[in-house]
Amino acid sequence: MGVGIGETILAGMFAPVILFFLLGILTVLVKSDLEIPPAMGKALAIFLMVAIGLSGGAKAIKALEIAPALLGVIVIVAVLAIICGAFFAFSTGNILKRAGLKTADAWATGGHYGAVSSVTLAVGVGIASAAQEAAPSGTLIFGGWMPVIYPFMDSPSLVTAIILGRMALAREAVGEGIKIDIKKILHHSIFGMAVWLLVCSLFIGIVSQTFSPREMGRTMLLFDGMFRGVLALFMLDMGMAAGRNIGALKEIGANLWKIILVAFGLPQIWALVGILGVFGIHSLMPGMVGWGDAFVFATIAGGCSYITAPAAMRIAIPEANPSVYLPMALALTFPFNIIIGVQLWRIISMALWGV
Repeated sequence: MGVGIGETILAGMFAPVILFFLLGILTVLVKSDLEIPPAMGKALAIFLMVAIGLSGGAKAIKALEIAPALLGVIVIVAVLAIICGAFFAFSTGNILKRAGLKTADAWATGGHYGAVSSVTLAVGVGIASAAQEAAPSGTLIFGGWMPVIYPFMDSPSLVTAIILGRMALAREAVGEGIKIDIKKILHHSIFGMAVWLLVCSLFIGIVSQTFSPREMGRTMLLFDGMFRGVLALFMLDMGMAAGRNIGALKEIGANLWKIILVAFGLPQIWALVGILGVFGIHSLMPGMVGWGDAFVFATIAGGCSYITAPAAMRIAIPEANPSVYLPMALALTFPFNIIIGVQLWRIISMALWGV
């Protein structure tokens, strides 16, 4: 078992996506003139979200055709995601307040840590899909439908953090005159690029796989074939973004060491909660979910949003300082999760399934 774990760690640490991410950080540190044009970075993100959505929708239909009872599992996981999203935002906001952050900063950051990192999810899907492809025929590791859960955790966490944050600010008589536009907040949460693309692509994948499976298969030849290569380039861009945000951590001040502990440790706890939740479903309904499903759910639960959350918080909690929550998400949690977290979550998931 020890050799297996060692091989798993090495394979994860030296995967191209991890090395390209490290290259991005190194690129900033050595002050290379390498740049990823913003338009290209956005195009790479669009490709990944569409690929994940189409694949998740198609695989959900295929799985339901084989096991109709899976619909109940998907509903249970969605409910679990809603509960977790709200709880994670609530808990993180309170913990950060006790760690010394201002009320606005604590709740705005709490929303980030309850919401989902689409890139961490993409990395998880890539790892789990590769494991499923390498598995013997008939072995379930990753059903492919787990990305459908993304919005069920993302939106509840943002709404929870915003409502509790505004209530806390009102109690402190801060932010008087700031009107909460719930419609605008929900619009950003639901129709922001990542969530909108993923949800719509899931719907297209479901409909196309149901009524036009042959054309769907031809379309997926492009997306499946290019997915890992595009992800590697996108991780290079994200590594450079993380490197550029490291310097902004000085804005946090004397409480930096507490914030580092939260940024590194809390997502690991949330990911473990996610893994154990899916394992509980596996124990009650054997054969419906594999370790890859638990692992991908961990990337949803343990991620930290830096796409949907900043947009929502700028509108709903404008008192919060972006120089606090953006560096925490991009310069601390995201690199730690990509380099160490995903390897840990994979090992825990495999161990629980006895692999």
